[in-house]
Amino acid sequence: MSKDYRDNDDLELWQLAKVSDDSLAFAELHRRYSSRLYALALRKTGSSEVSEDLVQDLFVHLWLQRTGITIEKAFNLYLFSALKNRIISHLRKQLVQHTVSLNDIDLETLSSQSANLVQEWLSLKEVQEIYSRELANLPEKSKQVFEMSRSGVPNKEIAQLLDLSEKTVEFHISKCLRVLRAKFGYVVSVLVWVLAGTM
Repeated sequence: MSKDYRDNDDLELWQLAKVSDDSLAFAELHRRYSSRLYALALRKTGSSEVSEDLVQDLFVHLWLQRTGITIEKAFNLYLFSALKNRIISHLRKQLVQHTVSLNDIDLETLSSQSANLVQEWLSLKEVQEIYSRELANLPEKSKQVFEMSRSGVPNKEIAQLLDLSEKTVEFHISKCLRVLRAKFGYVVSVLVWVLAGTM
């Protein structure tokens, strides 16, 4: 009869896999996390094939390198952090190979790497000064809507909070993006996310 590891915690399973080469314990970890990891990868890359490959590669790497990997705290945090790094590497590789447009890449993922990516094109300090100046010159209502939007507040919620229609909210955001695009060109979307997080 095969062992049932459903009641074991993650770190117990990891130690069994690492120290005792217990493939069933490792399989239980895979069962617990593979779908959630896949969902994250799919959200960030937009490709089911790429997402499956990234998750599979992660688990293959964990199994093959298990004796050299030390996980002392939350196993799930280790997994999601490792996947995030793989996603970022994948997106950066696509950019270098020019196989994807900046506009098609998940901006939250790129902005998590902060200035490293953007500085390949521009000096962040100079850009931030221009960004701040252009933002300050926007009409107060447009600036308020835009900053709320960049902070992750949904358009519908912005509309309710400011007593505006969703169409008006969309108009303000589009207007701000037009102004910034005139200064920054095609990298404006990434810049807005990165700089909004540094202000």
